[in-house]
Order: sequence, then structure tokens, then C-alpha cells
Amino acid sequence: MSGKCREKYSLKNILILRQNISLSEILKKMKQPELGQKIVALRKKKGLTQEELVEKCNINVRTLQRIESGEVNPRSFTVKIIFNALDYDINNESLNQRPQMFNYYKRTLDKLKEQIQNNNIMKNSRSFFYNYFLATGIVWFFCAISIVIFKLDFQIKEILLTIIIPLAFSIFKQFTKKDFSQSADKKESQI
Repeated sequence: MSGKCREKYSLKNILILRQNISLSEILKKMKQPELGQKIVALRKKKGLTQEELVEKCNINVRTLQRIESGEVNPRSFTVKIIFNALDYDINNESLNQRPQMFNYYKRTLDKLKEQIQNNNIMKNSRSFFYNYFLATGIVWFFCAISIVIFKLDFQIKEILLTIIIPLAFSIFKQFTKKDFSQSADKKESQI
């Protein structure tokens, strides 16, 4: 290839770089070997050989072979050059995928909204407080045991209160939760 042709293709490649084409979405979804298969399909559709495509893109033949076989993950610059040489519009591809993504996100948000509306907020807050106080009681219990084990300087009354209060609270909450869940089940069955 002459120096003028190389210059021409180099300038063309520089112009391709300056275009505002977003490949990030396509490259995230289309990884190897899908990308290589897509390039092979486009090349065959255009009726080009690998050598002809290499001349248009000004890349190495071995590089194109590796990309098409799925051996390597090409840089986005290389993919832009190849797609441009094959007259493949990347923007149309990403525009076709956007409505599908929008519908997916919309369905997800609708499901989330439905779940929030179906759940009783007071029931969730009671569950949160139950778990919070149970965890606090367990921490207090372990603190009290550490006081006894390490023989820290406390009076016996303080030690007993520190052990008994959280333990009694946890047991009390356990029974009230069972009573609450049974009464909630009865209410649901009546409705």
C-alpha cells in the first residue's frame, strides 16, 4: 500500500474517533465470540474477504482473524473502525435496544411499586423494631457475660440486672411476636 493510502485511511480513522458514537452499550452486551460472529456476518453480507476489510480498516490481518474467531477482546477504537468500514450504524443498533431496556426497567419499577403497596408498613416497622431490640438484648447479654468472666469491678446487683433485663426482654418479645403473628393470620383468614 502506498504512503498516500495509509495517510488517507489514517485520517479517516481519526475522523471516526471524533464521531460521537457510543460503543460502550454494545460492547458490554456483545462480548466475544458474539462480536466476532457479528463482524463475520456483516463482512460476508457485504461480500468482502478478510484481506479487503483489512485494507479498508488499516489493521493487521491476524488481528482481524483473532477478533472474528473470538480469541481477543478488541479495543473500542478497532471495533469502530471495522463497523465503519462495513457501513454498520452503531447508533441504530443502540436505539433498537433502548426500548427493550426501557420496558424492562418499567416492569421492574411496577413490580416494586406493587410490592410496596401490598405490604403493610406498620407490620414492617414492627418487624424492624423487634429485630433491633432482639439484637440489642443479645449484645447486652454478651456484655454481661464478659463482665462476669473478666471479673470487672461491679456489684452483684448490677451484674444480675445487666444479665436478666435483656434476657427477659428478648423472651417477652419472642412470645409477643408469636401472639402478633397468630392474630394477624386470624385477621387475614376472616377477610
